[in-house]
Amino acid sequence: MSAETVIGRVAETARRLVGYWERHPDGVLLPGWHAPFRPLGDLLPARDVEFAERNPQMVPLLWYPALSAGPDTRRVIDILDHLPVDHDAASAMILRQELSRIYSWAIASRTALDWLGDRLAGRGLLEVGAGSGYWASLLRAQGVDVLATDSATDRNGYTDRFRFIDVQAATAVEAARRHPDRVLAVIWPPYRDTMAAEALDAYQGSGLVYIGGSRGGLCAEHSFFDALAEHWRPVSRCPLTLRWLGYDDHATFYVRRAS
Repeated sequence: MSAETVIGRVAETARRLVGYWERHPDGVLLPGWHAPFRPLGDLLPARDVEFAERNPQMVPLLWYPALSAGPDTRRVIDILDHLPVDHDAASAMILRQELSRIYSWAIASRTALDWLGDRLAGRGLLEVGAGSGYWASLLRAQGVDVLATDSATDRNGYTDRFRFIDVQAATAVEAARRHPDRVLAVIWPPYRDTMAAEALDAYQGSGLVYIGGSRGGLCAEHSFFDALAEHWRPVSRCPLTLRWLGYDDHATFYVRRAS
C-alpha cells in the first residue's frame, strides 16, 4: 500500500468519524458497556490534543470511541478500534493491527514523550526492535538523542514498509551490548519471543524504559519479566496511558538494582 493510499484512508476515516460524533454528541452506549464511549479527543488533556493533531498515528484515533478511568496522576484511556456493524461509521474504521503495522503497536502521546524526556534528563536513548522508527522519530523531534535499531529493517510480520526515521540494522543483543551509555528502550517487544530478555541480558547500562503489557500478556515472554523483577527497580510510570481496549499497556522507567 502506497503512502498516498494510507494517507487517503486515514483522512477518510477521520472524516467519517467526525460526522458520526456530530450525530451522537452525548456519546454512544455500546452493547455490554455501562458507560458511554466518547471520541478520544474529548478525553485527552489539551496539550495532547494539540500534539495529536500533528501526529499521523493520532489523526484518526482522535475520533475513535474511547473510555477514560483513573485519577489524573494515573489516567488510563482505552480506545476501541471498531463499532458494531449497524453503526454508519463502522466500515470506515481501520483496525488496530493494520494501524499498528503502519505506525507502532504502542500508542504515542505528548504526555508520554514529555515524561520520557524528563526521565532521560539529557541521556541518550537506544531503542531495540524499533520497527518503523515511529516512537524514535517523535522523540528525536522532542530533542532526544535516540538511536533506533532493529534486526529486520525491511517489511516483516510486525511492521509495514514505512520508516519514519533511519533504523539501523542490528540485533537487539548487538545493539544493547554496544551502547551501555544509553538508556535502553523496549517498546512492545514481540510475543513469545526472547528478543527483549536477550537484550536485557546483554545490556550493561543502568536505565531502562519499558512500554508494553504485563507478564502473561502479548509482549515478550516469562524470562524478560523474571529479569525485570530480579534486576530492575521501577522508579516512574507515565501519568497517562493510551492503549487499545482489552490490553494492559503501561510505560515504566526502571533503574538497575544494586548488586
